[in-house]
Amino acid sequence: MSLETDLKNALRRVPAPEGFAERVRHVILSRPSASLRAGSDGEELVLSERSESKESRSRRFFAALRMTESWRAILATFLLAVVLGGWGAHEMIERRREGQRARQQVLLALRIAGSKVARAQHEVSRQIQR
Repeated sequence: MSLETDLKNALRRVPAPEGFAERVRHVILSRPSASLRAGSDGEELVLSERSESKESRSRRFFAALRMTESWRAILATFLLAVVLGGWGAHEMIERRREGQRARQQVLLALRIAGSKVARAQHEVSRQIQR
């Protein structure tokens, strides 16, 4: 068989099994936050979400993720480690910047002192030549 034939066979339309639509409706209607209503033509069914509180949405979100207490603790620990690591990196960068500023100030002071020493040497050598 060729690739093209394999693809045609794999992607051909297949009718849904008997009772499939009823099973889907049953599963959707069993959800506590959903209801079905008939569409404008009477045949199409539209899923509509009922309004729910933030608390129930977050509860459903964590239930969907199947987050147990231990997973929540692991997630909280991970987030704490990320925050503390970021803070530590920030502190290290700031210390490095302060060190660079101090280095620049020391170099400037050495240049100034060097120029003053050179000026003093020049004055001394000029006094000696007289």
